[in-house]
Parts: sequence; structure tokens; C-alpha cells
Amino acid sequence: MKTNRLALAVAAALFVTAAPARADNGVIPRFAFELDTGAVFVGEPGFGRGWRYGGGVFVRTGPRMGIEVLLESYEVPVASGVDGLPVAGRMRMTSLLVNEQLYVFTRGRILPYALLGIGLSDLGYRCDPDLWPSDRLPRVFVDRLALQVGGGVDIRVSSRLALCGKARYSLVKTWMEDAGRTDPIRETDPLAQRMLHLYGLELGIGIKLGF
Repeated sequence: MKTNRLALAVAAALFVTAAPARADNGVIPRFAFELDTGAVFVGEPGFGRGWRYGGGVFVRTGPRMGIEVLLESYEVPVASGVDGLPVAGRMRMTSLLVNEQLYVFTRGRILPYALLGIGLSDLGYRCDPDLWPSDRLPRVFVDRLALQVGGGVDIRVSSRLALCGKARYSLVKTWMEDAGRTDPIRETDPLAQRMLHLYGLELGIGIKLGF
């Protein structure tokens, strides 16, 4: 249901912005710096929502295409009992992402696009150390690849400055284990672990400074 509503919203935005996008003479920048922030909602049971922030660069690679390299981070609460956690805490995720952006228009004041990306996520867990049982080893997340798909829009304010909005679904498949691993991670069978599917809906607004 959520996916259907998102698809309808994107389709409506494209319909409404098609005419003004063709009428204006703005163009996709060849190179740009990006800053953005927004909310994130993690769909795995026991995980909550939080605020995310990120920054990166954009390089146009074709008339309708560009590559975004983005570093982003967020924290969300984690309930006790998730994967055997004895106390509640917080999960921090920092991801380095490489996203391919496909623009609907090559010119216009309003430039919507779709994106598809992959990256590497560094995950961490923290809680009140006074509440952690003394007979339990700390628990840690295993760093994993991140995938994401979504879309966004650039609203050109000037030839160099644009306001940006994004909606993305991200996925990180990982698990938790006791700290102090000595064996290489490649020798651990992921299928033997209780996998956590950290689906996240990420909403963001920001600016893009082009050159």
C-alpha cells in the first residue's frame, strides 16, 4: 500500500511539472555539491525512526544521467529483545553510497529524476553500559552492502543553486553477533544467522550547488 501511494505521488508530480519543466531554460549541472537532511523510518520490527543527514557530490555523465556519491548517517532507537538484546539502545548507520540518477527532462526549472544505488554501510549499536548484563559480551552489527531505489526532484533557484527533495527505499541485510570476532567474515555463513532486513524509507530535503 505504501509503495502504491509513493508511485502515485511520483506520477502526479511528473504530470504537474512536465509543462513548466520544458518551458524553462535551466539545465542539469555538470558538477555539484549536495547537502541534505530529513527523516528515516526503519521497517524491521523493534527499530524506530530518526533523523538523517548527508552530503556528497554529483557529476553529470550524460544528457539525462548523473552519478551521486553520498555519505549519509542516521540513528534510530532499537527495542530490547531485538535479536536477543537484553536492553534497549540505538543503532547508528553510516553509509557511503554511489547512486545513478536518471532525469526525466534535460532542461527546465523543475527536474525530476529516478535513482538506483549501492554502497557500504557501517553499523553500530550503543546503550547505557550500566544496564548491560556483566555476564554478556557486547553485541555488534556486521557491516553490509546497502541497496536503494527511489526518486527526487531538483527545483532550480538560479543557474547554480537548486532546492532538492528525495524519497528513497534502502535495504541493508545484516545480523548481530557477539563482539570479538577472530575468524574472517567470509567464513561465516549468513544463512546460518538470524538476518535483519533493515528496510528504511528515507525522506530528505536539501540544496545542490552546481558549477
